[in-house]
Amino acid sequence: MIDTLSIARNLAAAGFDQKQAEAQAEAIANAVEQKHGEAASKEFVRGEINALEVRLVRWIIGAGVVYTGFFFAVIRFTFSS
Repeated sequence: MIDTLSIARNLAAAGFDQKQAEAQAEAIANAVEQKHGEAASKEFVRGEINALEVRLVRWIIGAGVVYTGFFFAVIRFTFSS
């Protein structure tokens, strides 16, 4: 959370009138909050990575099952005569 009162006081001390200082402090706080709201947290990123890892492992296992079945089918039809 941004301390807008402190920012406004600093701006007023630097020469801004009180209304300008308050408006600038509010604009700064809104910009920071908006930017921070768009940033992904570490927990969110880790969760997404874990979900992708699970999907990848499932895909690899599924592909392994299909390839194994294909291999045994080829062996069966090759040596069935």
